[in-house]
Amino acid sequence: MKYALFAALSLASAFAAAQDSAQYDRHDGLDVAKVISIKSAQDPEKVSGLIDSKMVYLDSAGVTHTLNYTIQGYGQQNG
Repeated sequence: MKYALFAALSLASAFAAAQDSAQYDRHDGLDVAKVISIKSAQDPEKVSGLIDSKMVYLDSAGVTHTLNYTIQGYGQQNG
């Protein structure tokens, strides 16, 4: 369940911070056919604050892309 939440938050963050060689239009969305990997600099379950993350994916044409983005850690929440 936590992985699904992490993946959903990661993809949502990807729309906000997409960096492509062409100009990115958030209304077009990302062409993601297959996610190869999602990695974060730190574990979001253990850190509070912003965390640099990277997603490597294939688009529908089979071209590999790397997307760098930022997510919010949720490790030190009260409750």
